[in-house]
Amino acid sequence: MINKLRLRLLLIFTILIISKANAQECGLNALNDAEGQYNIGKFYESIARINSCISSKGFTYSEKVQAFRLLSMSYLALDSIEKADESIERLLLLKDNFEADTRDPDRFRLQVIYLRQQMRSKLTSSVSKKAESIELAPATIQIITYEDILNRGYTDLEQLFHDLPGFDISRNSGLSYSDMYQRGYRTAANTDRTLLLVDGVENNEMWSNSAFISRQYALSNIKRVEIIYGPASTIYGANAFLGVINIITKNEEDYFKQERALNGNEKTSKFGVTGHGAMGSLNTRLGDVTVSGTGRDMFFAVTGRAYQSDEHDLSSFADWDNKWSADEFGPNRYQNILTQDYTSSKEASYLASDPSRKYFTVNADKTKILPTAAAIFRADSLDQAIYKKGYNGIGTQYSDEAKNYYLSAKLRVGDFKFGLEYQKWSEGVAPIYIDRYYAVSKELTHWEVRQQYFYMRYDKSLSERLSFSNFSYFRTSDFGKESVITRFYSFANAGIAFQDLISGRNPYFLPSYFSQQSKQFRSETKINYVLNEKMDFNLGVELRNGLLQGDYVNSTIEDPITTGTSANGIKGGNYYSIMDVGVFGQLSYQDRARKLNISAAGRMDNNKINSIYGYGTVFNPRLSVVYYPGKFIFKSIYSEAFLDASVYNKFSTSSARLVNNPLLEPERVKNLEFSARFTPFNQTYFEVSYFNASYNNTLGTVNVDTLGVKTTQFRAIGKSHIQGIQFASETKLVEKLSLFTNFTVLDPTRISAGTSGSQSVRIGDISNFSVNAGLNAKFMKNKLNLNLRANFVGDKPTGATTSISGSPFSETPGYTLIHSVVSYNLNKIFMLQLIANNLLDLDYVSPGVRAASGVQSSRIPQPGRTLTARIVANIGR
Repeated sequence: MINKLRLRLLLIFTILIISKANAQECGLNALNDAEGQYNIGKFYESIARINSCISSKGFTYSEKVQAFRLLSMSYLALDSIEKADESIERLLLLKDNFEADTRDPDRFRLQVIYLRQQMRSKLTSSVSKKAESIELAPATIQIITYEDILNRGYTDLEQLFHDLPGFDISRNSGLSYSDMYQRGYRTAANTDRTLLLVDGVENNEMWSNSAFISRQYALSNIKRVEIIYGPASTIYGANAFLGVINIITKNEEDYFKQERALNGNEKTSKFGVTGHGAMGSLNTRLGDVTVSGTGRDMFFAVTGRAYQSDEHDLSSFADWDNKWSADEFGPNRYQNILTQDYTSSKEASYLASDPSRKYFTVNADKTKILPTAAAIFRADSLDQAIYKKGYNGIGTQYSDEAKNYYLSAKLRVGDFKFGLEYQKWSEGVAPIYIDRYYAVSKELTHWEVRQQYFYMRYDKSLSERLSFSNFSYFRTSDFGKESVITRFYSFANAGIAFQDLISGRNPYFLPSYFSQQSKQFRSETKINYVLNEKMDFNLGVELRNGLLQGDYVNSTIEDPITTGTSANGIKGGNYYSIMDVGVFGQLSYQDRARKLNISAAGRMDNNKINSIYGYGTVFNPRLSVVYYPGKFIFKSIYSEAFLDASVYNKFSTSSARLVNNPLLEPERVKNLEFSARFTPFNQTYFEVSYFNASYNNTLGTVNVDTLGVKTTQFRAIGKSHIQGIQFASETKLVEKLSLFTNFTVLDPTRISAGTSGSQSVRIGDISNFSVNAGLNAKFMKNKLNLNLRANFVGDKPTGATTSISGSPFSETPGYTLIHSVVSYNLNKIFMLQLIANNLLDLDYVSPGVRAASGVQSSRIPQPGRTLTARIVANIGR
């Protein structure tokens, strides 16, 4: 027994001695030996020394970084480029911000820069706020690159979403130009449940949460657009409810790309100009330009854009033809609208104004007060005369001009980054209104949104394992002085009453100018700690403090912020101080040997409004498992999110909604998603995703009684359940020919809302099935590029059996559109393009906004074939 114990102790002692010897053999001593062999030209010996220690796991984390550095330099010295690249990639996976020593060969230093550019192009930080592989990130992602933008002929940001899966788009040229409903969730109005970012800065307008994705964004400085599907509140907090759109602008690595350093020569420009200029149908003119430069540890880029268009002319359609006809309201409109229920006091009042009873009479049983033929003739004559006259010398003929502007700048100095953005979205919004109720000229019905922000970002690696980041910005938004809607008050549209006719009041136009101003400061501090080669931890704290306007300020004259009042009578606006605190974290496990990634994330948010209201504290988790054997990638994701009701929903009122609700609860969603991706060979993939989302506390209105007055109020009353399938693929058919396809299948049929029991209805304005495809071909040594795309959108149910019950139609018909682009590279600087959208000149319509119940149009006709000629320039020294 004693001998066995001695034998075991001897064995343990021997193992410890051997382990210690190996550690001494493979630690810093091994690195010093290998570097010494490298310095005297014994490259094979240096490689063998390092590889033996790597295979026996004899290096620490920091030692392994230096080991791959030596391996890379040795392979380059032997002109073994493939092996050198593999070693550099493994080095950068360990330490992305690795900087070569000044004594290292230029060839190695430049190759590190080049490969880091290539690797970063395959990374995203939009999902977890840390760099990770796009393919392995815990979300379903679609990427539109700058090359896609050029090849497909997109001239504005909105166009690219028509080619993506999972989006139902209602382009109405209204207050938000185009409303995008992601994954079957049809909102009351606007794109207010998808978070829009530009380089991580939120661009949703603060007052309403709306993302105004129109024609104002510049394209010349976009590197790519990342579209994240599914809830993302675990990282972004409130309002990343359905997904995230992150516009990534170009940085110095994109403007001044490092060429592959095979010969050790550095070939980069120090100054460059890129830009687009175009003219086309509908009298459209646009141009954007980016000027960039780089120097010793600094970089700058300034981008500007201007867009103008007369827009689609709807004056030939009945709702906008500027022809007055009371019959368009329905048969015998004046007879019906002027007929009143009888009371003796009402008859006495009418007699006081019309003692001869010229304009009214009473039926035999004294139940109704009826208009005479003279009254109907007078009402019709007055309506037509005022309608044709217009307002203050301004005609009411249809016009819908757009003038949008954009300016941005970014500057990097060392580890500091600074940036700013200004955008002005100024467009006529007549298409969403019917000319029998509103003046549909650009001067009398127009909308203007202005937004700007300034940011500072500091990123620093404090050690080989610990990195620190602070991202702070201040932003403002407002509705400019051109935000006005002019209502026509007539007898036929019930804007003025029969009593007004008898007392001699005429129909009239009345403009309503709107103002809203909000501001917010936000600061996020984040650290990332690498525990070991398999695990890292991401932790962040976010603070937001905003002063947001609670309701519109209205006035019948310009400059409403000083001349008008809000609906509750407060002059000059009603502001609320909003404080948000969020803490988020994510623990990630990556086992490359087992091809397995697991991450667990969570975020806690607290919200206070004037230190009284607010939603309090909410927590949202996310758990994901990613398995990637061979050419397959499988993902399972569970996530939750919440939508903080906008300040507009909490505090605004109207003639039909007299009671606000500062205690409005957040909407909630629980989403379960599974996806599979197959990559049979390079530049080809097939991906299918299934998602199942359950929503509760969805926004709705209920009838309430306040001080004896019946009205409505916003409340969190609804529930819905949406499931669907997304498919996307890209494939390189042959060397010069590529194809993309995607489709979406949705089941948005179950939704329950109301306080008197649940009712299941079909979500309106959402198609069950849609398909997109595109073919791109290159000819003449890549000088000529041909692109052909198609969009099939299925019928969109609407009307009484759906959630859009106010529409008079049962559906919005589906359509198939074809678009083509011909691009020709004149030289390395200039490219010419001819772009044809709706190539077959198809007549089709888009759903109207909100309930589209008569005052607003239920269908918006879309443009036929449009042609655009564009020149793209890329000038650099």
